[in-house]
Amino acid sequence: MLHKEKPDYNRNQYGFYTLDQLVPDKHFLRQVEAVIDFDFIYDLVEDTYSSDNGRPSLDPVILVKIPLIQCFYGIRSMRQTIKDIEVNTAYRWFLGLTLDDKVPHFTTYGKNYSRRFQEKGLIESIFTHILGLCINTGLIDPTEIFIDGTHIKAAANNRKFINREVEKQAKFMSEQLEIEINRDREKHGKKPLGPAKELGPVAKKISTTDPESGWFHKGDHKEVFAYSAQVACDKYGWALAYSVEAGNIHDSQAFPALFAKLEPLKPQFIIADSGYKIPSIAKFLIDKEITPVLPYIRPRGKKDLLRPKEFIYDEHFDCVICPEHQALTYRTTTREGYREYKSDPVICANCPLLSVCTTSKNHQKVVTRHIWKDYLEQCEDIRHQRGMKELYQHRKETIERLFGTAKEYHNLRYTREKGKSKMEDKVGLTLACLNLKKLVKRIAGEPFYFVQMRWFKHGNSHFYLKTLKKTNTKSMFVFNLKRA
Repeated sequence: MLHKEKPDYNRNQYGFYTLDQLVPDKHFLRQVEAVIDFDFIYDLVEDTYSSDNGRPSLDPVILVKIPLIQCFYGIRSMRQTIKDIEVNTAYRWFLGLTLDDKVPHFTTYGKNYSRRFQEKGLIESIFTHILGLCINTGLIDPTEIFIDGTHIKAAANNRKFINREVEKQAKFMSEQLEIEINRDREKHGKKPLGPAKELGPVAKKISTTDPESGWFHKGDHKEVFAYSAQVACDKYGWALAYSVEAGNIHDSQAFPALFAKLEPLKPQFIIADSGYKIPSIAKFLIDKEITPVLPYIRPRGKKDLLRPKEFIYDEHFDCVICPEHQALTYRTTTREGYREYKSDPVICANCPLLSVCTTSKNHQKVVTRHIWKDYLEQCEDIRHQRGMKELYQHRKETIERLFGTAKEYHNLRYTREKGKSKMEDKVGLTLACLNLKKLVKRIAGEPFYFVQMRWFKHGNSHFYLKTLKKTNTKSMFVFNLKRA
């Protein structure tokens, strides 16, 4: 039988309810409130408020919970978040507001953030506190740590920029490298190099909208102003640390700031992609007795020429043997840390492999070898050990999944914030929310969803496929069931 509601009649009905009755028992925000006590925020911000002077302030816990709601539910802006709080009883219950209480203006959080919280590192303290809760529950295993970087598009017009000369950034472990270069030169009877000249300025694109962002290149077509977020997680996908740099900073240059936060956790394995596979990082980790798990990198160079692996280094005689069994002898060690080994051009002129060996006019082959190349070779040995390939493949189930979820559901693909400091807080708050959401679901014993994304090709077209998967209660915090 057809039934018709009476909307006007229903809308004017009266009832007696408490706000608590209007929020379902298993609502996510109820679970959050049961897991974490937000009173620790009072201790963090106590010195920014006067204890006996002025009007009563807005509760700082409310000022923290509002951006948490925005992050939990992927609301696009603070203005929209305030509009949603006005009509959502669960949000009001979470904030401790009655149905008659006026919701704070959307600018209130921004003003309090800039005047009270920004310089105190409040968001980082919240991230650390939530991470501590996860550690205390025994859910985190820091022995295997996965690190990676992702770019976040800045709120900057790509066409509004100026070209400015900026100081060139020093490379990781450059001072130690300079010492070992001179030590290597003296070992070979060469004079030590003099002090390096100051790094000259380099021309870079600087956004006039957000000068602290960087011009990010990815492939031939993607060029935007962006920020680079470096994130570390364990094998269960818990975010352990983060750092933020401009989008034009390479992953290897951003590594030291991230590792400084990871070192207290005493990791045994660091799993990273090819962006971190450089001699300085390999030496740094191995010297600290940490096993680097890094991928294979295809050799670079001109096509149709002999590959570098066909030239064998003889450690005993300190020379390089070519495919025709001729020795390339040591000549010098450059300021960049590379030893140069050169062939005899008289012998090479009559070599049958000359056309595929070198294109130099004087028929001389030059092979370079970094003084820390031994550490990269150790990384290759580690890569071939049993279980290392499978361990590296877990990146897609840990750090890459973390990025996918953060970007797809928690507004980390783009940013409306301007400035590195605000971006650090945005990334920290997002990762704190991801950890808290995961902790809540784990304690509640409920399954939760995660996102998997991939590209695939059909004919001449490329498509972007997004898949939602649901975990069961037994494996919700162990993404890799084979290793559970």
